Amino acid sequence: MRVDVLASGIWQTNTTLVEREDRVVVVDPGYFPGEIEAIAARAAQLGETKAVVFTHGHWDHVMGHAAFPNVPVWCSAALASSVAAGDASAARHLEAARAFDSRWYVSRAQGYRWPRLLHGLNDGDHLELGGITVEALALPGHTSDGLGLLIEACGLLIAGDYLSPCEIPFVEDIDVYRQTLARLLGVLGERVEGVVPGHGHRLTAAEAAEIARADLRYLDRLVEARSRGDLEMARTTPLPRAGDVVGMWDEHRKNCATLGLTI
Repeated sequence: MRVDVLASGIWQTNTTLVEREDRVVVVDPGYFPGEIEAIAARAAQLGETKAVVFTHGHWDHVMGHAAFPNVPVWCSAALASSVAAGDASAARHLEAARAFDSRWYVSRAQGYRWPRLLHGLNDGDHLELGGITVEALALPGHTSDGLGLLIEACGLLIAGDYLSPCEIPFVEDIDVYRQTLARLLGVLGERVEGVVPGHGHRLTAAEAAEIARADLRYLDRLVEARSRGDLEMARTTPLPRAGDVVGMWDEHRKNCATLGLTI
């Protein structure tokens, strides 16, 4: 089994290609049109693409599916249901991609659309994708539709937007996010040798576990600040990493806002 990780020029966003016996699974194809062309070309070099998988619905992870026409696309059951129902949240993801592209003059010939059909995976589902057996892990907290993929044959966890070495947690629901981190720590200690995060370089299981523990300490402190109603505690909570990255403190303020703490 071969695993290639191709990083986008935006936010070190990862596309993962898993190949076994000339059959390929492409996870989170993105983002810029030229990068998507390179992803499709690399997949063709490795073999025949049998499946595309989204770890969640955010626009930087999904826009490349059109490069793989007639290939089944899989995601969490939550995202599949949202898209099928025409939920506003699914539409917002596409509009966010359109707005970003417009701002930076990106021309996207394939337009902005979801796949015609998304196949949903539930937590604990085991699925053979092109001869590659994966276990689906529901990973909510960053989004409600988060999906991790555990490939036990090579000890690999594809974690979506968790365990990133280059950004702090971006939180939709802080209590659920903490539960997901606790779950990931258990998985990392049992069956995982390596991790591909949604953003940043590949990790060993030990490196990923250290990131998870640091993120839990950060989120636990925010929860404590919430319980105390302590805005100063929230404001001065140190970031687990990336404090020198432009905009990361803005993300921290957004995390605080999800707890009702305006700093």
